[in-house]
Amino acid sequence: MEFHEQKSLKDIVNSRGTKLWIKMNDNSKAENHRKAFVAAHGGFFTKTQSGWIWHTPVEETNGYWLKRVDTEEKVFFSNMKEFGEKYDILPVKICELLNGKRKTYKGWTAVEIRDVRESSGRNERVQEEKNKKIQITKGAVFIDKQTGQIFNVANISQFAKDNNIDSNALYKVARGALKSYKNLKLYNPLEKYEGLSDT
Repeated sequence: MEFHEQKSLKDIVNSRGTKLWIKMNDNSKAENHRKAFVAAHGGFFTKTQSGWIWHTPVEETNGYWLKRVDTEEKVFFSNMKEFGEKYDILPVKICELLNGKRKTYKGWTAVEIRDVRESSGRNERVQEEKNKKIQITKGAVFIDKQTGQIFNVANISQFAKDNNIDSNALYKVARGALKSYKNLKLYNPLEKYEGLSDT
């Protein structure tokens, strides 16, 4: 049995060349698109050499913000040790800034005061939702519109070959791109209930 991992919104918006990535990066309205996206989904965007990257609300919850005292530039980071090494700040001093025990240190100040454990340099981490796995099947269930006969097809290609019909057209029916082919359409067991009211 084959499974395919469904891409998350983060995967799609941060993958170069996708429609969403282009919308956030490649035109004069990109800034407005990013603002609307954040308003709808939360999180925030950061500029990198390869374009704008969206950070999810979970990433923001798990990370930290400091800002430079002189320029007011906000910097987000998720790893205290790496940030400390880059800017020559001990993690304990970063914790003191975040906890509000120290107003400034080496030109940095906290964006917001929050409870961060100084012993581990971490706050309680929230888990990102895992990407859903979708079972890939080569089959489908069809119904003959004329006879009402139901075909539980495990392999569309083989079924088409055995019945001397076009497999490409049958795949289109299975995907919903074509309503029917040779009187075969996708079987929907709830179809007989469509249009009925609850009363």
